[in-house]
Amino acid sequence: MRDYTIVFIEPVDLGLLAAEAADAFAIPREQIEVWDGKAFAAPVADPVIAQVAAGSGPGAYAEFVGFDAFASHAGDPELLDVAVELATRLKHRVVFGPESAEDYRWTLVAADGSHGRVLLDDDQLDDGAITILGTVEPISGASELPQLPEVH
Repeated sequence: MRDYTIVFIEPVDLGLLAAEAADAFAIPREQIEVWDGKAFAAPVADPVIAQVAAGSGPGAYAEFVGFDAFASHAGDPELLDVAVELATRLKHRVVFGPESAEDYRWTLVAADGSHGRVLLDDDQLDDGAITILGTVEPISGASELPQLPEVH
């Protein structure tokens, strides 16, 4: 199963996120579910292709989630391509996780589309909070973040 979970680490309007995702990936807007953390914004049409939701913890303001239906509909894009498209359209930073749950190096995509790996605080992440300690490689759109040495 493909997993397209992209977390916005800056405030973003859920309705605007749903509209931009619909436009970017040619998804009928009524096939994107919007969850504000308490209720669904409106009824959706089957099949649901993607979901946007309020963030699930501190540092996570909103999430875009797509699985197999999204992959099939959008032509099986790479996760990085989806993240860059959404970050640049909404002009807000996003992160997405690595394939391994043991790895605390996530990918950050800046509002300008530049991207690279960042190190998250593993203790805070275990508690559901996204706290970036620094970059593992230079990211032009996040130059204020300290660059950390690569740890293997």
